[in-house]
Amino acid sequence: MAKSILACFAHPDDELSCGPLISLYAAQGVTTTLICTTDGDVGTVDAKHMNGYNSIRDLRLAELQCATSLLGFSEVVTFNYRDSGMMGSPDNAHPDSSWQIPLETMTARVVEVMRRTRPQVVITFNEYGGYGHPDHIKINQATVAAFQQLQSEPYHPQKLYYTSGPRLFSQVSLLLMKLTGRDPRKSGKNKDVDLVAAVEASAPPTTRIAARKYAELSLQAARCHASQLPSIPDNIFARTLGSFFFGSVALERVYPPPDRGAPLERDVFENVTVD
Repeated sequence: MAKSILACFAHPDDELSCGPLISLYAAQGVTTTLICTTDGDVGTVDAKHMNGYNSIRDLRLAELQCATSLLGFSEVVTFNYRDSGMMGSPDNAHPDSSWQIPLETMTARVVEVMRRTRPQVVITFNEYGGYGHPDHIKINQATVAAFQQLQSEPYHPQKLYYTSGPRLFSQVSLLLMKLTGRDPRKSGKNKDVDLVAAVEASAPPTTRIAARKYAELSLQAARCHASQLPSIPDNIFARTLGSFFFGSVALERVYPPPDRGAPLERDVFENVTVD
């Protein structure tokens, strides 16, 4: 059986969080599958990006296809749920939003993908969804439930990881906001991101995968999501910044739990049995 990784995320562009890792392992012949639960259809998009597209959904899925092809994903599975807004918003209450889908329903769909693709390694958001987005939290819950459910079967995934962003960068951003008089509990474009809670929910990485060779490829993949990300120039400054953000991927291993004081893991397939 071939090595296999399953990444479970919520929106088109979430895959960038582990993009270099996917490119690294794809180049080694590992099967890499992405679950993307929503179509990104509630996101804000400047009119200039809509040329040639009938809907935001069509645009966001085209951007996803562009990015995942560059990164080397073997397969992309879309659940086609509607985006959920942040807690308390009208979009969050929409009956077709991923937040309103019964957890058992989403879990069953993740289980189906796991049984078919047979990953040894599964990656998703942490329990807070990175920064508290309901769609991120929901796919975390469904992924963890599916992972646990399969442990009783002869074949089951062996390792579960949470993405782990640049924790020091977040802590510095939090400090700078406080020093400049801005409320870190009301950050982001819509003032609905609690940066304090996000930092508190993050954990130090247990695993760091060096993938600097694929930083430029991840930068190109980020450019695919032009409707959501600032324009990324093609110059030495952008490449240097890209090398910083995409030169490695940090993860928190949830299962099996790491030994206290253990050195950083450098390969997600370390101690994995491949039949």
